[in-house]
Amino acid sequence: MNRKEREGASHERVTDRQLQDQLNYYRERAPEYDDWWHRRGTFNHGDEVNRVWFAEISMVKDAFKSEHFEGDFLELAVGTGTWSCLFLEEARTLTVVDGSEEMLSHNPVVAEPNVRTIIADLFSWSPDQLYDSVAFTFWISHLPRERLRDFFTMVSRCLKTGGKIFFIDDREVSGTCESHVMGASGQTMVRKLNNGDHATIVKNFFGDKEIEKIAADVGIELHVHCTPTYFQYGLGSKTV
Repeated sequence: MNRKEREGASHERVTDRQLQDQLNYYRERAPEYDDWWHRRGTFNHGDEVNRVWFAEISMVKDAFKSEHFEGDFLELAVGTGTWSCLFLEEARTLTVVDGSEEMLSHNPVVAEPNVRTIIADLFSWSPDQLYDSVAFTFWISHLPRERLRDFFTMVSRCLKTGGKIFFIDDREVSGTCESHVMGASGQTMVRKLNNGDHATIVKNFFGDKEIEKIAADVGIELHVHCTPTYFQYGLGSKTV
């Protein structure tokens, strides 16, 4: 299915069963997830391509650090912790929320004394306190389009007025051209695990202005940017 055909099918709603299949996929993928991030194995595309990947990661990390996040920090959909260690450096306390215990078992920050770990379904979870900072990494592209506004509404409820927000995700060229991607249709993508099994996940690529508008509608002033090739990221704060 080409991009135009996929966009035409994107109105089809994602079912609860598909969301459960996505969670099961990440539970199974936990031991191999970091190979993607560190460009190992089938994700190693050679020195020059890898150099660009890591340079763009550094670009986003520098943008995050320049905003001086602090205080009580909430990270959603934390996974194996590719960004958790950086967030913990900035935080007084860090609360991490993920639906996969298997992913969290690979996350090094969960053993730290100022880290609170919550295993919960982010589609139904509600915060029990307000936070100074909220972040989510490589998560919103796994949200159904019909749930994007609800997610940002929940994020807004998590933040104190003036609290800061950060996210990073794939650009489409990065999210569709990896070796484990078998195909895409509508809001879903088929991926392959190292053991050869196939799984269907949700995968959407939201426009910068689309994200900014939805965030603004729930009281978050968010500025979305892109690195030259691989990543989309956003920085902002709750205004009301």
